[in-house]
Amino acid sequence: MKKLHVSAALILAALALTGCSSTTTTGAAPADTTAAKTQSSAPAKAATTRSVTYEVTGDGTKAMNVTYLTFNGGGSSQAQATSAPLPFKKVIPIKSDQLFESSIFSLVAQADDGTKISCKITVDGKVIQEQTSTGQYSVVTCSGSASK
Repeated sequence: MKKLHVSAALILAALALTGCSSTTTTGAAPADTTAAKTQSSAPAKAATTRSVTYEVTGDGTKAMNVTYLTFNGGGSSQAQATSAPLPFKKVIPIKSDQLFESSIFSLVAQADDGTKISCKITVDGKVIQEQTSTGQYSVVTCSGSASK
């Protein structure tokens, strides 16, 4: 029963983090803003790819759930793995021109057959956050941000 409550709490937390947005359009045509645009003589910077790495380790063989969220200029993405073998590692490539001034990353994992579980988020090899939780069916959460 404890697994069900913790899993439900994780799902609700993940849904709350994803947020919602909507756009309303009116019947009027958009104004022509071409004249207001300015020309830049500087060449545009080429987008480079950066790596966000989500890692989960523990003393068990698997995690009951691993949920990771990425919020950046290219949008947001969320994924979940159930009964994920440990150690778990997922690398997400992000073009640098898709990073916000401050992009947000989140990782939540729940132990299954172990009593210790750890998470770590890195961006280009730099540790953003790492945490450890202990106890039967323990839950660990890492979150943080990175700048352009």
